[in-house]
Amino acid sequence: MNTLKKYLTITLLLLMLPCAAQAKFRFGAKAGFGVNDIKFNRTIMDADNYLGYSIGATAELEIPVIGIAFDASALYSHRSNKIEVQDEENRTYKRNYFEIPVHAKYKINLMGLNRFMVPFIYAGPDFAFLTSENDPSDSFKNRKTSISLDVGGGVELIDHLQISVNYSFGMSKAFEYVGLNSEVKNVTGKDRCWTISAAYFF
Repeated sequence: MNTLKKYLTITLLLLMLPCAAQAKFRFGAKAGFGVNDIKFNRTIMDADNYLGYSIGATAELEIPVIGIAFDASALYSHRSNKIEVQDEENRTYKRNYFEIPVHAKYKINLMGLNRFMVPFIYAGPDFAFLTSENDPSDSFKNRKTSISLDVGGGVELIDHLQISVNYSFGMSKAFEYVGLNSEVKNVTGKDRCWTISAAYFF
């Protein structure tokens, strides 16, 4: 049995060698803008959608033979929302993050068009680390780290430019309300965001 396992492992490695030899690693720049939303655990609080943006660097490792790729980015991200709290004055709530999204990507082979256009889909976690905030009333306590799940798709044009649309589900709490309103207690919020991004690989 051990001999069979050894042969199977060697065979698998030999089959993977051609794919590994063709793997392509590249760097690029990435920027995007999107609509920020917040999902509260109680309807006693609400938030209006506001525009946000992100900018930074990205990298991609692609295995062309099987259409699989992995990408990771380092982004400065700005999020803004207008928060509506019961019996309180509405306020604009701004946060800035250092974001690291990591995605597994599948590129769809279009025979004869690959040199010009390659559609793709992807999914993966997004780790956000709070760098600064703007909350003059000190009504919210931010989590230093939040995690989201990204799902999206897009198209790569002429082997360099990638345009994508992404929806990000907040998996962990981004902040909680700690204001003075005695009727607004145990309220927490998770981020939701639609984002359109462009990445250019050199």
